[in-house]
Parts: sequence; C-alpha cells; structure tokens
Amino acid sequence: MKQRRNRYQQMEQLMTYILIGALGLFILYLIFAACGIIWLKVILSILLILTLSAVLAFMYMTGELLKRRSLWITTGAAAILVCLLFSLMLNYPR
Repeated sequence: MKQRRNRYQQMEQLMTYILIGALGLFILYLIFAACGIIWLKVILSILLILTLSAVLAFMYMTGELLKRRSLWITTGAAAILVCLLFSLMLNYPR
C-alpha cells in the first residue's frame, strides 16, 4: 500500500512540473503570437499539443484519467489544451 501511494506521489509531482511548464509555454505562445513571430507560434503550439496530448494519454493508460484524486491533473491539461486550440482556431492574438 505504501509503495502504491509513493508511486502516485511521484506521478503527481512529475505532472505538476509538466503542467507548470506547459502553462509557461502557453504564456510564451501568447506573447510570441502577439508580437507576430509566426514560426515560434507554430513551434510552441505543436510542442504544447504533443505534450498535453501525451499527458492525457498517459493518464488514460494508467487508469487515472477520471479518478477523483487525479482529476485536477486531467482538468489542468485539458484546460490548457482547449485554450490553445481555441486560440489557434480564432487566430488570436494576431
């Protein structure tokens, strides 16, 4: 039991770092898109889509996607991904 809890704490800590990094990249994406640097906008959007999709796929494969204790990780990754996709669809900021 203790080993399982320890493994979850390690996963939770890793996902926390990944979500904070993804949030930082999303902020950089918004800044570069507002400045009109298209090639950085494209690179960051591809990187963010791949990273957040990998997080959600990992959560699904481990069975933690809809568990109550992991719902904040799933919600955070999905929220950043949805914001990015809406920003890309609306071409905002220009």
